[in-house]
Amino acid sequence: MGLSEKLKLYLVLETDYLQMHLSDFLENVIKGGVSTIQLRNKSQNLDEKLKYAYIIREITAKYNVLFIMNDSIEMAVKAYADGVHIGINDGNAALLRQNYKNMIIGYSCNHMEDAETADRYADYAGIGPYTNTYTKKDHRQILGAEGIYKINNALNIPAVAIGGINADNAKDVLKTGITGLAVSSFLCKSKTPYDDTKRLLDIINERV
Repeated sequence: MGLSEKLKLYLVLETDYLQMHLSDFLENVIKGGVSTIQLRNKSQNLDEKLKYAYIIREITAKYNVLFIMNDSIEMAVKAYADGVHIGINDGNAALLRQNYKNMIIGYSCNHMEDAETADRYADYAGIGPYTNTYTKKDHRQILGAEGIYKINNALNIPAVAIGGINADNAKDVLKTGITGLAVSSFLCKSKTPYDDTKRLLDIINERV
């Protein structure tokens, strides 16, 4: 399975929102169709985050699901993650690429300038936010479907759309030609994560 296929349904995990034990939640969403999991948990310190990271690494390895750490290459290395996702304020993408050639690098895009950086140094891009999101208070300008389309069209690497995406707006987002959907609160807050993951995957698979 190539990277584009792995990016079809991408979970941005915030464990504070979970309605069940982490291990049970991960089993549910992976069996429902999530193929990449990024640990974000911005409110936690590094030691707390690392405890969750080891659990996620064990389960994702079992199911051959990609594990991405948000922001920190040091955390990604310690947790044996497959990659790291960074944005404009999270470090030097060029230096990261130079020093970690075998690490998958994701890069957040909100402007065309971000897309140029992503194309040069990253393996995939995260474009957004699509709409308002409650899991990230300091997000950049809302892009909507049109903005996501423009940035995605300028990229030569696969990309996921992110920011307030759920089963109700997924079809609209997919019309942008995006590789996949990155979802957070819709799944993390779900009491039926397997069913809701399956709903999203069905929507993704329905597109022509």
